[in-house]
Amino acid sequence: LKIHLGFFFVLTFLLAIAFSMPLRAATRDDAPILFQMVVELAAFEKMESEVVSNLERFTQDFEDGRFRGFIVIDDETEKPSGMVVFSYRYDCWKGKFMYMNELFVRPEYRYKKYGKLLWAAVAKVAKDEDACEIVWRVLDWNQNAIRFYQSVKGVSETKNDSGFLSYKMTREGIEQFGA
Repeated sequence: LKIHLGFFFVLTFLLAIAFSMPLRAATRDDAPILFQMVVELAAFEKMESEVVSNLERFTQDFEDGRFRGFIVIDDETEKPSGMVVFSYRYDCWKGKFMYMNELFVRPEYRYKKYGKLLWAAVAKVAKDEDACEIVWRVLDWNQNAIRFYQSVKGVSETKNDSGFLSYKMTREGIEQFGA
């Protein structure tokens, strides 16, 4: 009975998340809002000058399949509140892996579990498409992001280079988180 009740509560929680936090795969029509959030993230990271792409190039790269993404719309305001952009890379020893380029939730929508919802969507794609791991980088001063990423099983810090911490989620972590 405990197992069935536990399953019921987990299922109820997942359904509540699914219905109260509209997440969807990004489309070409979302390219302007995705790009705007990329610029917002760069401003937050004090790296605006590093953004050399433009909306036209970003949109074309999206259409060409160079990257994919998800967007979440806040259930109360019905405004775009967060996004994640990811792409595949290849390791000759391990095979296909996913690079999570950007995960960003606008400040006014943080602590609504949108970040984990977006991240779990990426893990689900990685699981379904048999990626061996997910990798990403975080600025070493962004303690909130570091705590967020370290809160999930199967995540490890791999190295620190030039102000960034590199992380990876193993296949085991993908299996659990992308369920």
